[in-house]
Order: sequence, then C-alpha cells, then structure tokens
Amino acid sequence: MEIIYKPNKKKLVITFVTLSVFIILEFFIIINSDIIANYHFARSLGILGKPITIQIIGIFGVIFLLLYSIGILNIFFSKYGLVVTEKGFINNTSITNPGLILWDDIIGIKSDIGKYGAIVFVYLKNEKKYLNRIKNPIVKLNALIYNKTYKTSFVIDKSRLTITEGELLEIFKKYAKL
Repeated sequence: MEIIYKPNKKKLVITFVTLSVFIILEFFIIINSDIIANYHFARSLGILGKPITIQIIGIFGVIFLLLYSIGILNIFFSKYGLVVTEKGFINNTSITNPGLILWDDIIGIKSDIGKYGAIVFVYLKNEKKYLNRIKNPIVKLNALIYNKTYKTSFVIDKSRLTITEGELLEIFKKYAKL
C-alpha cells in the first residue's frame, strides 16, 4: 500500500511570489546602497551602515532567497509532497529529503504550529544514517541547522501538503507505533 499526498500548489505559488518580491528588494538595496547609507538610521549603525557592508548583506540575502526559491520550485514540480508506505515515508516538503525513512527508526514526533503553519518534527534513532545519505553540502548544512534549532534534522512542513495536521499525526501514530 502506498499513499501519495500532493504538494499544496497554491501556497507554494504564494511563497514563490513573495520570495521574488524580496529578491527584487534585495537587488534594489544592493544597487542603491549609497543612498541607503546616507539615511540617519544607517549612519547610526557605524560600519554596518557603510555602502559596502549594505551591499554584502544584500548579496547574502539574494543568495539565500534564490536557494529557498529553488527549493520551493523543486517541491512545486514534484509529483508528491509526502509518500507513505508500509515500510516508511518519503518527505519532499523540505530540502532535507534523505529518501525513505523507516517507521522503525522513528522514536518520536512533535507538532508545532507557528505563524507560518504546522511543522512536524521527526526524531530518529540513528539520524546520522539518514544524514549520510545527503550528498549536497548545502542541504546537509540546512539539516544541521535544523538539528541545532529543533534537535532534529528532519521536518515535515504541513503547509506544503494537501493534508490536515490531524491526519498527518494519525498516520505517524498508526505506522510508527508512537
């Protein structure tokens, strides 16, 4: 038995459009760093208010937002957001997708509802086994940041799926025997 949950394309489009607007704003900041540096607020920041510093911050902002946009497009064009099988599940709602995560390796889940929607944190017995499957260094860095922030490297972003949080938690309770 295999259950496939589709990505929530409407929310992904909204996120992508918002990211595009912020990328344009970052380019505006980079191009007009001299003008921004002349504002009283920028001058009061000292070295952070210098044009070169503003440009560097803008460049890092563009890079971060472009990478995030690529992740959103990847999910948008994917055939699935989450695949549930008898053996485990494959999560495509975040960039840290190590492939099939076995139900037997799950020791806990936790749901957190924030202003951006519900996120389900998946806690694993041998997280390193799954981290070793990730070859892309940027994706691995993202997983390590998740781990530092949430004490787990793997999350399911419920807002990117066409399933309710309750249904998602029921699936985990049923298959992972939590």
